Amino acid sequence: MSKRGRPPVMKAWRVRISQPDEEPLEFTIFARTREKAEEMARFMVKQSFPFASYTVKKIGRVL
Repeated sequence: MSKRGRPPVMKAWRVRISQPDEEPLEFTIFARTREKAEEMARFMVKQSFPFASYTVKKIGRVL
């Protein structure tokens, strides 16, 4: 049986990582949903910046 409906579209998500006493880092993640983008950002923060906080905002449609 085939899937019905429109296929999910990749979207660009702006991730900002804020560390104490440093300038925030900003980069872009491409993901289909906000949940996936937050999961990727959480993994990056946990691996590289253990004491940092992060925010995820939608930029728009890409592909």
